[in-house]
Amino acid sequence: MIGLDIADAQSVLSDLETMSTTSTFGPEVEDVCRQLRTTVVDPAFPGALIPTASAAGRLQILVATPTMMAWRRLSPVLKAFAGPTMTSFNGITAPLPPGELATQRLAQTLPAATCVIQIPQDRKSVLSALRALMRVRETIARAPDLQAAVPEPTSWLLARFQDNLNVGRRDAATVILERLKDELRLDALNTKFLEVQLLAAFGDWAAIVSLAGFGSLRLARRPPAITALLLEALYRTHLSDLFDAGDRGRVHDTYRTTVRDLAQPMLSVPLPSTLTPGGLKLYALETLVSASRSDIQEALAGENSSLGWLADELGTRPGAIAPHPTLTPASSPIDDARAALVQVDAVEAVDNVAAALAALAKLAPAELALLRDAEPFSTAFRLIEVNAPGGVPSSWIEWLEKTADPTFTNALEIARHGKDEWSVGSSTSDPVQVAALVAALNHAQADQLASERTAQALPFLVAWLQQDPAFPGPTMAPVYSSLLTLFALNSTRGGSVYESSQVLVEALLTVGIDGADYSSLIADIDELAGQAFGVDMIYWVLDTIENFMRASAPDAKIREGFLHSILARTAPLYGRLSTLQRTAVRRLAGELGWSLEAFGVNVDSEPNDGVSYKLDGLRIAIYSLTETSSRQAKNAIEEMSPNVVVDCAADHGGSARLKAMAENADIFVVTWLSAKHAATEFIREHRGDRTLLYAQGRGFSSILRALEEHLK
Repeated sequence: MIGLDIADAQSVLSDLETMSTTSTFGPEVEDVCRQLRTTVVDPAFPGALIPTASAAGRLQILVATPTMMAWRRLSPVLKAFAGPTMTSFNGITAPLPPGELATQRLAQTLPAATCVIQIPQDRKSVLSALRALMRVRETIARAPDLQAAVPEPTSWLLARFQDNLNVGRRDAATVILERLKDELRLDALNTKFLEVQLLAAFGDWAAIVSLAGFGSLRLARRPPAITALLLEALYRTHLSDLFDAGDRGRVHDTYRTTVRDLAQPMLSVPLPSTLTPGGLKLYALETLVSASRSDIQEALAGENSSLGWLADELGTRPGAIAPHPTLTPASSPIDDARAALVQVDAVEAVDNVAAALAALAKLAPAELALLRDAEPFSTAFRLIEVNAPGGVPSSWIEWLEKTADPTFTNALEIARHGKDEWSVGSSTSDPVQVAALVAALNHAQADQLASERTAQALPFLVAWLQQDPAFPGPTMAPVYSSLLTLFALNSTRGGSVYESSQVLVEALLTVGIDGADYSSLIADIDELAGQAFGVDMIYWVLDTIENFMRASAPDAKIREGFLHSILARTAPLYGRLSTLQRTAVRRLAGELGWSLEAFGVNVDSEPNDGVSYKLDGLRIAIYSLTETSSRQAKNAIEEMSPNVVVDCAADHGGSARLKAMAENADIFVVTWLSAKHAATEFIREHRGDRTLLYAQGRGFSSILRALEEHLK
């Protein structure tokens, strides 16, 4: 295939079909020529074979490949099937003949390599050569894909999905989600749960409510975290604007007529641990509508600060009674076990399984046998026996202690749920708990199995830390540091360099660390990057450099030496970098007063990735509260293509200018970590279905990265 993408390739093929004059060689020849021209839109073919009639009326084949790697793949096969014994092809590139319409259209695709194959003109030789070229296509189609990804366990894909959510890489997370769907890795319900998490991470609440099957989700057995997100989506979509405006009457009317039927099946007690203020307000509204839900009013005790004016209405409603302790009859162990099993069957929660296991442990063998065979408890009982044979941890410390156990086969699944269910507040406010967590992390590294499981669960640990309202907090710096060291050890063992490591780097730089810890941080980053990192690590390195440049340093000389050292390692890769990557490297080098030319880098060479062509004539909008970064990105983009228009905004809420940018830009890039909710919601509302990209960091290189990944 040639062209920027499949749509561009189809446009090229359509134009070439219009220009073609090969029909003059007869229907049999024209039929083969038409099949060869479709290589233009064949993603499996490394280029295109385009039969045309020359100015002299002779049949010739124009050959073009989008990259030199594609040429090196295509050339030997062409030479083997249609070499000098049949055609003029000798394996050497040559320019396309000037002046012909087909060659002019082909040149617009910016091919990396071209040549022209001349064919003997007697009819028998023409057909033989064309059929040989068809065998070239068939042979390449049958060849194994040496670039195919090695099959990955589903648990690894889920960890990478969370990793991308942690840093706001929506497109990358979406690709993994689509792969999980296409390969049928998960059932339809769990796939929907991931889709809800993805949309919620970017505040796309209306899209959650509009999901096909939303009505079924509210009735299904689901994790508490998903319940919290579904309730928040209902509140944000239907009630938040009315509530903020203080329109009490319309809030109550809208809840009764539109929201209640959807929310009611999810308004159970106990409240989900991750319940947000929007969800709490739905619970409060249900209490005001239904006098029988005194259980909710008791559960809401202490949540007045999140309820706004609804707290006043709850306190003054007719018949409202302040929560007070009531005497409940003592229950037997088997009754407790039954209640626990009912909760397991109703809510997919790790803590519910742990509670049920504790209750079952108190029963006699005869009572266990009774529950195992009795409905409706037998289903939940079997579920526990299959998924929790060795017990279920109730905290990260317990999880880390169990990772060395070979029978703990569902460790990553537990970690995925635990990140939402295990309280982060108690762990971050207690120095003893912080020290215990650090000790557990360090102890896990002494065992190979525990170390591997911990490394794979790192994105879930980071997601858990980010739920802390005080994140990043100074008291948690030892945890951030220990986790970053684990990221570094994972990379040296050949594991993934997770994007979430950037979250920890920025957290440590934000809370402030002393000279010794600063040196340890640099050592971990050196380990993560490696002494010879590849092109795939360039943006990770550039984001790290920008983080260090933004933050204060306990020792300026150490920082300067580190930045020069890590940036110098990009020099050998410069010739393989894309246009946007080169621009970012040059600008950061300039800020550090560092010369690429000193390392023998030819900064005037230009990669043949067609970025300038792709940007030509576009209008790009950038939203970031870090205005220096958006200005740097604007200058870099406009430097690459003089005909591109870039607008920047840093409004804290909606405005006429921001609305115009959202409605008129071809591409809108939002810096995810520095964006205010009100502004991003406003932008999304006015973008509709048009392209909206999320840059994962605060620096200008992350803006360029988001743009590059989209243009690819």
